[in-house]
Amino acid sequence: MIFSRVRQWLTMQTIKEVNSPINGLIKVMMIFNRPRLIMGGMLQSGGSVIKLWLKAIAELVKQKRPVKKALIVGLGCGDCAFAIQKYYPDAKMLGVEIDQEVVNIAQCYFSLATVKNLKISIDEGARFITKLAGKKKQNQFDLIILDAYLGDKIPKEFTTIKFFKNLTKIMSHDGVVILNHLFIDPYKQQAEALVKEMEKIFGKITLQRTGKNLMIFGWF
Repeated sequence: MIFSRVRQWLTMQTIKEVNSPINGLIKVMMIFNRPRLIMGGMLQSGGSVIKLWLKAIAELVKQKRPVKKALIVGLGCGDCAFAIQKYYPDAKMLGVEIDQEVVNIAQCYFSLATVKNLKISIDEGARFITKLAGKKKQNQFDLIILDAYLGDKIPKEFTTIKFFKNLTKIMSHDGVVILNHLFIDPYKQQAEALVKEMEKIFGKITLQRTGKNLMIFGWF
């Protein structure tokens, strides 16, 4: 009986499958007794994803950056929201997620509902930011997270000069943007090109490498 439980704990198990009109097949897998979200055949939440966001938000703390209001575009199962809550427990968060199925899974299997001060909007991220930027009274975010993926690709709408200009309209004076990009072949050239585009808009760009990902910080 004990051996059976240990084997079950170590074995990868699919505990939920959903077919989404947006992301296709979505799987929740238990690995080492912890949930992982798999979309487009790639890990999207849980495991190493948690570590990269903890490291990124810890960098803001190290630099003594205040975060009272945060926008998370590509909320997923909330790995970033948990990291923000850990280091900035009083921060108000707005999470934007295009897929209601992902939010349902996040609340059921990833305890997303336990994150305090988090409001969720179901919307396409670039469109949502365009709407915010066009308002007379714009929302001023101290932190904007960009983690919007469809499978292994960042939608083109999130890589344009126009999009980055819209971000500057909704950032606070001391605000920061953090964009998560894959940094393994064949994604390295895409990431490097994106950094060059962001350099045209933001006063300062810093980079943080974590595993297979590159975190791109845009500051003023």
